This record gives sequence, C-alpha cells and structure tokens, in this order.
Amino acid sequence: MMCEEENGPSGISRREFARRAAIAAATAACLPGELLAIPSSVPPTPPQQPNEKLSPESQAEVDAKIQAIFSKYGARFSDAQKDDIRRLVTEGQKSLEAMRAFPVDNSDQPPTVLKLYPDASAAQRVPSRSER
Repeated sequence: MMCEEENGPSGISRREFARRAAIAAATAACLPGELLAIPSSVPPTPPQQPNEKLSPESQAEVDAKIQAIFSKYGARFSDAQKDDIRRLVTEGQKSLEAMRAFPVDNSDQPPTVLKLYPDASAAQRVPSRSER
C-alpha cells in the first residue's frame, strides 16, 4: 500500500523517481561514444577577441581570476578549454563592470521580495513533525 506522503504533487513516488533516474543513467551510459562526440569535420571556433577593452583594474582582476583557476585546476584543462576560460572570465567581467557602475545606496530596497505564498488564502498549513 502506497502512503500519501510518498506521492508528491505530480503523483510520482520517490521510489518511481529513483527507478526512472536509474534507467535514464543506464541508457546514457550504454550509448556509443560516437553519438555524443562532436564531429571532427566541424572546425573549432577561434577564440574571440573582446571588442571592448577593459579598464586596467578590471583587466588585473580578470588576470587574477584566471591565474587562480589555472593554479588550482590548470593540469586538467586542454589548450582549447583554457581559451574558453579566458573568454568566459573576460565576458563575465564586462557584466560585473556594468553592475558595479550602477549607483546603489545602503537604504535602497531590493527590487523583489521573497514571497513564499502569493496571498494568505493560497497558503496551506503544513503540519509540524510532532503532528504527523
């Protein structure tokens, strides 16, 4: 007999979820590597040079981040992966510069507030552990 507590809102039990996850993992493990590999006929994309130059402070921050990543994980990366890391860190720095340029005071409120329930009528009482 299946308990109500095992079925979530979607009607699937934890046991059924675990069974489906195991089947999906086994299926993925059995696939031939050729199906998942990138075809060699597609040339790799060359690393893009940033169109906008970073300020010297931002460039120093990018260099420090890249150096920290490479000193910790550098032996694990290929040259292509290292180029991707340089590109991604540089692109992320551009977003950081834009965010840091936005003036914010300590008295400014956040644009959104965490609302666990949209309104009081939609909130259902959740029984405590002692009541179960």
